Amino acid sequence: MDPDSPQDMAALLKALGEANRMSLVYELCDANTPQNAMCLCSCCDVDASVVSRHLKVLTQEGVVTSERKG
Repeated sequence: MDPDSPQDMAALLKALGEANRMSLVYELCDANTPQNAMCLCSCCDVDASVVSRHLKVLTQEGVVTSERKG
């Protein structure tokens, strides 16, 4: 992501502008250990598939990183 690019900045703000995604970011910042989609369901009252989709968007925008296990 080029911070000087208006398009990239707009995409980042769009990703963070969704309430559930912002809740996920807050939850991840408070966590002391890596989290999976199941662990994060309670923070925004949605199921794991929805959390997973939100995490994918946040990962694409460089807000979070992900690591697959299993």
